[in-house]
Amino acid sequence: MTTNNLASRFFVAFLFLALFASCDEDTEVTTGNDGRLTVEITDAPIDDPAVSAVFVTVADVKVDGQSLSGFQRTTVELSALQNGVTETLINTDVAAASYSTLEIVLDDAADAATDGGPGCYLLTEDNAKLALEVAGDGALTAQSTGFEVVQGATTALVIDFDLRKALVRTQDETEPYAFAAENRLESSLRLVSKAETGTLTGTVNNTSGQSGEIVIYAYENGTYSESEATADTDDGQYLNAVASARVNSSGDYQISFLPAGSYELIAVNYADEDNDGELEVKGQFSITTMTGLDLGGIAVTANSETSLSFILTGLLP
Repeated sequence: MTTNNLASRFFVAFLFLALFASCDEDTEVTTGNDGRLTVEITDAPIDDPAVSAVFVTVADVKVDGQSLSGFQRTTVELSALQNGVTETLINTDVAAASYSTLEIVLDDAADAATDGGPGCYLLTEDNAKLALEVAGDGALTAQSTGFEVVQGATTALVIDFDLRKALVRTQDETEPYAFAAENRLESSLRLVSKAETGTLTGTVNNTSGQSGEIVIYAYENGTYSESEATADTDDGQYLNAVASARVNSSGDYQISFLPAGSYELIAVNYADEDNDGELEVKGQFSITTMTGLDLGGIAVTANSETSLSFILTGLLP
């Protein structure tokens, strides 16, 4: 073998190894001035037993008005994403910078799997499919104070899509559910940095003698007022809660992705008192904590779980 041939083969082998190493690095770290951005979506549960599932089709994800490269149109079953369960919408590189807004664009005309309609819909308890229309162009800006993407690091964001706020009952027997008006629908999307949130869990001991559904609402400390409970309609009650959770049959609850801070909890009893198939607010519970802690100043810290169990002793007058 000549010296020139040997040198050529060595150069080709070196070039192959260099390219392989470069490709392998690109799958793990960002390059240049980029940072990694992941966007996940989750759901705060709806307090309506007649709704068994809710689906939305996300056609686009935008940051400061610009579509994120690499996003693939997807249909998400929101009602399956509860108690800390999420689905990733996109995981991509973006320019390292401070950003003001993140919005998702919903397509109510066609789903992502079959390209047939509807794109947004709910399933009732008897498996009927009811279409949900989105006002305007379907672009919804998640509520946030902005976020920052750091060069060479990963920023993980979570959109909490609160179905309890997003859906309203109508007086139309053929279309008994609808998405709320645009402003309220946007307010149902809460954007948080995953690393800056914690989880609140606990067990509820109901000694009040009241039956029906129990929903726990978490408010930023000092923001709850009685007007939250006395709104004109059930659809408009407790809308300023940061998040909520339904107490399960075992008496447990979990509120995920709460920004670190101080919270107060409100426990509400829902029941179908007029036998119309809809749950109405029956009243707000009187609460006693099992440990003597003050329900008006519950500290939630980032990347941790706060446990708080309490007893429901009756309904407030």
